[in-house]
Amino acid sequence: MGFSRVLCFTNSRENSHRLFLLVQAFGGVDVAEFSSRYGPGQRRMILKQFEQGKIQLLISTDATARGIDVQGVELVVNYDAPQYLRTYVHRVGRTARAGKTGQAFTLLLKVQERRFLRMLTEAGAPELQRHELSSKLLQPLVPRYEEALSQLEESVKEERKQRAA
Repeated sequence: MGFSRVLCFTNSRENSHRLFLLVQAFGGVDVAEFSSRYGPGQRRMILKQFEQGKIQLLISTDATARGIDVQGVELVVNYDAPQYLRTYVHRVGRTARAGKTGQAFTLLLKVQERRFLRMLTEAGAPELQRHELSSKLLQPLVPRYEEALSQLEESVKEERKQRAA
């Protein structure tokens, strides 16, 4: 697929931060976190780097991304399924701007699928294309993923220690 500007949404600041740490530990992608953990000046710098293609994956919450205009988004990933149609439209609207095409993926658990599809159907959204990932396809990534999870756990423990001090 080779996307250079992917905007990934989560439902909370904590989810954004943990996903950022996990992707960073996994490696292979220039990733940044866009959240209230950073001041306005730092967020502007992160957006500029993203628009310049220096950051491939930008992980953000809805609240932080509200009201910003990000140029050149090629793909939107809903890591956490949006609870409301308005949120979904806001997220996927970040791609396909100015007459350009774009793609959006929403990652769903089986138990989330029915509610999500009903929400879109009731809104008159066009039919979506479903993509299922085979566990066989993901199997080669498991050792690297497990190592990244271990690193994530250590990072979270270290951050807790620093906050407690």
